[in-house]
Amino acid sequence: MPESYKIIASLGEEDLRNLQKKDTKDIDVLEIRLDLFSRNYIQKEMKKKIRTLGLPALFTYRRAEDSSVRSYVKLFPEDVEGILKDFNDNSNYLDIELNREDTIFKNYENLNFRIIYSYHSFKKSIHAKEMRDFIANAKIVKKKNPIFKFAITPEDIEETADFLNDIKILSKTNTMIGICMGELGIISRIFGDNFHSSYTYLTLGEPKAPGQIAIETFKKLRTDLFKTNTKEKEES
Repeated sequence: MPESYKIIASLGEEDLRNLQKKDTKDIDVLEIRLDLFSRNYIQKEMKKKIRTLGLPALFTYRRAEDSSVRSYVKLFPEDVEGILKDFNDNSNYLDIELNREDTIFKNYENLNFRIIYSYHSFKKSIHAKEMRDFIANAKIVKKKNPIFKFAITPEDIEETADFLNDIKILSKTNTMIGICMGELGIISRIFGDNFHSSYTYLTLGEPKAPGQIAIETFKKLRTDLFKTNTKEKEES
């Protein structure tokens, strides 16, 4: 099992604007959903706010057809050049879609970001062989050992179980994130670490993907991960 089950908070512009340092104690990584920000905020305010919060950032850009939420803006490579320059180190992450040949993050393979190669399907699941093929064909990156994220939509609980067990097997040789979207997949978001998924995506505001739950809800269901905080609260 992974040493820890890290929490990625998926944020749009309003979420990031309202987020304060004191509210980040349970967050490991800020997912900056660039498609849910205005170009003006990205260019003028984003850097300062992320620096103030002091957490690693994962920069993600979803095109309209690859997202369940409406995009705020269509971006181009030149719109994110500043972000790539300002946060180019191995504590931060870039999301690169496995099933797309193009990305707005140009020359990402030569940068210092840790790469999360992601695959999303809002209609079906994926078999272990397909995942292995995607992993085998992924571009080699400067910072080795990329993370592989597969987010699928299961038809039933059996398909959920098969997918999560495939993630567990693949985690023997790769760092994996396995997510089943929708209500059938809630177990993958809450107990993904039992299947060797290393990160879970949660929300502080409106869900950014089907079945995504709030961090506070996650904490109620996974009190075992927050024993220290709970004990301190009871003693104070």
